[in-house]
Amino acid sequence: MMMSLIYQELVMKKVFRIHDIASYHKLFSKLSTKEIQVLALSCSGLDRNAIARELNICIGTVNRHLNNAMNKYERESYAELRALFYFKINEKLIKFIP
Repeated sequence: MMMSLIYQELVMKKVFRIHDIASYHKLFSKLSTKEIQVLALSCSGLDRNAIARELNICIGTVNRHLNNAMNKYERESYAELRALFYFKINEKLIKFIP
């Protein structure tokens, strides 16, 4: 059981690894680099403990970054913040043909 959770965690981290932070700053100009990293890892399915381990920060700092991001975009929940993150990324990646 524990081995499969660790494996899932490693696989999911690779999915949301940010290679070009400048592109994310264009989409999320209000957020700091750390806030973007924390939000991306959260959206990839990692819990706060795993995010803290990945970024080598404490859980309180993870919470602070998520709260700051939520406040900057005036969202009332983490679910709303994650939805905004997904929507903005997909809006840039998917071109709609009228």
